[in-house]
Amino acid sequence: MPEYTLFLGCIIPARFPFMEKSTRLVLSKLGCVLHDLEGATCCPTKSIIKPLGDLAWYVTAARNLALAEKAGHNLLVPCNGCYSTLKSVEVELRINPALRGQVNNILSSTGLEYKGTIQVKHLIEVLHDEIGIAKIKQQIKKPFEGMKLAAHAGCHMLRPSSSIFFDDPNKPKKFDALIEALGAKSIEYETKMLCCGGSLNTADEPDEATALARMKLLEVTKKADAIALTCPSCFMQYDSKQYLMQKSGEKLHVPVLYYPELLGLAMGFSPEELGMGMHRIDAAEFLSKWDSQYNYLKSLKEIFDLGAVRKCYECGACVNDCPVAKITPEFNPNEIIGRLLSGELPALIDSHSIWRCVDCYTCYELCPQKMGMNKIFDKLKHLALEKGKEPKGFAASIEMFRKEGRLGEPTSVRKKLKLPEPPKSGGEELKKLLETIGEENEV
Repeated sequence: MPEYTLFLGCIIPARFPFMEKSTRLVLSKLGCVLHDLEGATCCPTKSIIKPLGDLAWYVTAARNLALAEKAGHNLLVPCNGCYSTLKSVEVELRINPALRGQVNNILSSTGLEYKGTIQVKHLIEVLHDEIGIAKIKQQIKKPFEGMKLAAHAGCHMLRPSSSIFFDDPNKPKKFDALIEALGAKSIEYETKMLCCGGSLNTADEPDEATALARMKLLEVTKKADAIALTCPSCFMQYDSKQYLMQKSGEKLHVPVLYYPELLGLAMGFSPEELGMGMHRIDAAEFLSKWDSQYNYLKSLKEIFDLGAVRKCYECGACVNDCPVAKITPEFNPNEIIGRLLSGELPALIDSHSIWRCVDCYTCYELCPQKMGMNKIFDKLKHLALEKGKEPKGFAASIEMFRKEGRLGEPTSVRKKLKLPEPPKSGGEELKKLLETIGEENEV
């Protein structure tokens, strides 16, 4: 069982204990043993403490690192600000012996010495690189399939890259991968890497801090169901600031979710167990949509191979080869499959668009998984037919098939061509067989 020393920092235990609760719950579920760090202080945060002087910043951080070394386990940090500080100091003290000697000389008065025997790990780094996505997926009981989340990594999870290098500082992928491990879609959006602006509050610039938060919230409210993050300072910006914006009349409602909360929900923990009632922006609507989407997809799995349907939708390579799409621009089969996944099965069954698929098998022959969109449309047509939603021409053909066993009767034109009498139809026998199938389906 992996063991870590947990460094929670100041804000999580003081203002957001629900973050601590969800972190402890999910890591325990994943088999981690966590040890609290006795005697820890502020990390210290760069934006507030470093202006006091570099040496004060280094000594404060080095003291925390030295305490962690005595505890004997790598330091697991769920707060972005704490992580950036502690990781930066860890790296600087490793590569700068003179600075390390100066810092240790000051620490010696308390009986501490920093030797560099442990590593500082971000929560996301541990989940992705050490626990692994495969193990996380094994614990998922109720995935977030069909939900769209806007990942907000935050500045200090990834920067400065001179010290932090577990992911790309400008185009990170690991946090997105962890979100998608829960079944959700991690969307791409323009303000994805935008700083939350939280430090502007301590610079007595609250309006500017609000303006930065608003930029992201305005985009996310149009594109995603919620924001996912790990930073408590960013959470304050997007949750607490948004609450004040709402009170001022701004029509924003973007739930802000700490990643371990999302992971805990997917694992089967209730919102109450995770302490989610402590959010300023109520997540009830998000949770209700998730529940509805989960039940919808659960029922959809009884009809479709959802894994194959998703691959088909994500691929979409054959759409431009669809002959009907070439002459009917409003027919977009890939868009229809997306609507199916997003919860619009009843509307699709009622629509005429599904009947535009002509079963030409072009998509099938181009499909790398030899599925083809036509298979999805076959099932949609079947569901529509069961509800009597088929086109008139199709209904007439079906009626003739059921009645005569074929779609057309020979005429006197055959005699003009001196063709022999057609063989006797087996329509009556087929009709009985079809009636038997109908009876079995009813059972």
